[in-house]
Amino acid sequence: MPIASPPVPAENRYTRDRALQTLLERFVSKTAMAWADPVLTEMGRLSASVIPPLSELADRHGPVLRPRDAEGNDTGHIEYHPAYERMRHLSYGQGLVGAYYDPAVRATLGEGLETVKFAQGYLFAQAEQGQYCPVCMTDGTAYLIERYGSAEQKSRFLPRLCSRDPETLWEGAMWLTEKAGGSDVGATETIALPQGSRWLLVGEKWFCSNASAEVAMVLGRPRGAVAGTRGLSLFVLRRHTQEGLLNGQRLVRLKEKLGTRTMPTAEIELLGAEGELVGDEAHGFVQMTDMLNLSRLYNSVAALALTRRVLDESVDWCRRRSAFGQPISEYPMVRATLAEMACELEAAMHLVFYTTAMRGRFLAGTSTPEDRLLLRLLTPLAKYSTARMAVRASSEACELHGGNGYVEEQVVARFYRDAQVLPIWEGTTNILVLDAMRSVHKNGAHVALFRLLRENGQEESACELEEALEALIADRNATNEMLRPWCDATVVATQLALLTAAAKDDRTRLVTEQYRLRHTDPRRHGLRPPHLAHGTRVLEQILGR
Repeated sequence: MPIASPPVPAENRYTRDRALQTLLERFVSKTAMAWADPVLTEMGRLSASVIPPLSELADRHGPVLRPRDAEGNDTGHIEYHPAYERMRHLSYGQGLVGAYYDPAVRATLGEGLETVKFAQGYLFAQAEQGQYCPVCMTDGTAYLIERYGSAEQKSRFLPRLCSRDPETLWEGAMWLTEKAGGSDVGATETIALPQGSRWLLVGEKWFCSNASAEVAMVLGRPRGAVAGTRGLSLFVLRRHTQEGLLNGQRLVRLKEKLGTRTMPTAEIELLGAEGELVGDEAHGFVQMTDMLNLSRLYNSVAALALTRRVLDESVDWCRRRSAFGQPISEYPMVRATLAEMACELEAAMHLVFYTTAMRGRFLAGTSTPEDRLLLRLLTPLAKYSTARMAVRASSEACELHGGNGYVEEQVVARFYRDAQVLPIWEGTTNILVLDAMRSVHKNGAHVALFRLLRENGQEESACELEEALEALIADRNATNEMLRPWCDATVVATQLALLTAAAKDDRTRLVTEQYRLRHTDPRRHGLRPPHLAHGTRVLEQILGR
């Protein structure tokens, strides 16, 4: 059957997102929202109408490496389509990084700083996933310099990393992965050789995203340092020398990636690249994990954004597509599928934005020890669960579109490609499960978690999780495969607790009830789960249309 009508474009991704507005009301003060509301409204408009066609063009015309100039000089130049450059101007120009380092903005937003920043990023990433990665790494680079850099490094790097003018901006990057080890960062083979106050870095970085960034945070091992992560130091590396030449590095090639094709990822050889030590020489990996954990939150927000986009595309498609005499959105199983996607998304939004709120309090200096424990545990759990949700949702969206969803003209096909990197970047599923369990064993984060659950009506879940955890701890032979089910159950219980705490209106109460029925009602495995009956109402309530 032909498409019933032309696609219906979104007018503004912020003003119609009631779930996001509910979370902002919960975690951001009225004073902060007075600043944030026009910023988010503008990004919602750009994300709905201006950025999507640019993103499509940039995906079809990806970056190209021009390794040498006409005279044979190594330049490592990366050529971008004008559409990508326009998105770059829009993202940084709208303050996705720079605004949140402005002292006046920080004073206005207070504890809500991170939540507003990630809300703006959530809107941007609904239109473009690839370029959100450089935004993430530029923010992370600025964060590490601000937190661990010397006064001189701060004065030199931060104004450029936080610039909203593309002509003066220095983008950031994080180069960790090597051939010897991906998640096994302790296997890093890059050597750092002292040369006065500077260091020369020699080695090869295997997966360098945002490869044209002017500033990269790099781990290297000073000659003679111990093996493993304890022997790594953190360096800040400029791409160019003061003379404008490549700084001791060679771009070998750009990766031919499955997705996020708008943004270049390269293999880069460091041939005595000059870098500067950042922070304590003996704590490089610990310092880098701060950027890694920030990146995990970015990854979680990107997963939420991708899920929301493919859900919106699917709802519009199902309302326009007719089969067997009526729009397919009229069929109960289709409505149920869309409603379940929407419920899962909103539950995940509560987990992620609760975690950003904990980070906001930490940065504002107002967090409690319990807040910091929850931040430590929920960061890997949020990244772990949302990444997998985005892959499932994008696959479901392609299926709902039928054969059309398998064709590149449909945005869901591109977002399906983009989704698969989310469980890989910043730690794979198994690494995140182990990291979450490390926060339990080393920091006792589960104590704060169980208190959160009990305070929000999840006494039974808290008892079950506590009992299961005690059994895991007591069984020294417990295999890693037993840890993932505990993390899965923890995510569900936490999301239900946070939904319950926020269920102050009819819409959120409906979402909470549907999520509870899906995950805890004993009838959910029957032939007619109770949540199927409310597909239309759930969609209308969640999506506000």
